Amino acid sequence: MSATYTKFGEIIIKDFLGAPDGGEIKAVEELLQTTLPESYKAFLQVANGGNLDGYYVDIEHPDMPVPRSFSLLYGTKRRLVGSSFGVFDHEIKLSREAAQLPPQVLPIARDNSGCELYLDLTDYAVSGEDRVVAFIHGIPDIEDQPDNNAWVTIALSFEDFIKQLQPDEDYYLEVLEEACKKPDKERQTQTIDFLDLALPDWRENADFTVFKELQGTARH
Repeated sequence: MSATYTKFGEIIIKDFLGAPDGGEIKAVEELLQTTLPESYKAFLQVANGGNLDGYYVDIEHPDMPVPRSFSLLYGTKRRLVGSSFGVFDHEIKLSREAAQLPPQVLPIARDNSGCELYLDLTDYAVSGEDRVVAFIHGIPDIEDQPDNNAWVTIALSFEDFIKQLQPDEDYYLEVLEEACKKPDKERQTQTIDFLDLALPDWRENADFTVFKELQGTARH
């Protein structure tokens, strides 16, 4: 099945589940007891339940700076029939039970190690501040990983968080390497399509020269 891509500013989102309708937004706002920022509602129009593969943000964890890729985006719609994983109401319930979070905190994404990203709207009605906060799991005795759990403020607004996202070239190299392992032309074409959107100058990057056999592949 071909991947689908949408765009928010310069950020490419893969396989989003469709824009939420007004009723879905209202239901989330009722759970949060506050309104969602316009910037985040605009993001949901193109990223609801999608994937941010290939982007990371640097986090100033108290133990050490660490990069994290919060690639799995939560949303208003189900990915799989019978599963509520990644759906706002389900994730809100889990977060409140596990961490006793206040009502105005919305879980919005997670990484592949279970670290989670939140939109903190506790002061939004008064100050308009919509902080982006992460809970980072410590991984003791692992090189280049923090030992301790920590809550870390990443950005003072959702818009600032989006600006902090950086393309992960190591991820793109892994994707290309995987595409070259099997003679799957459709997958190779999808990979090139993705790179052309997310990292337009990749063909001029010296790190990618090993994949010259794919550089002429594109679907327009």
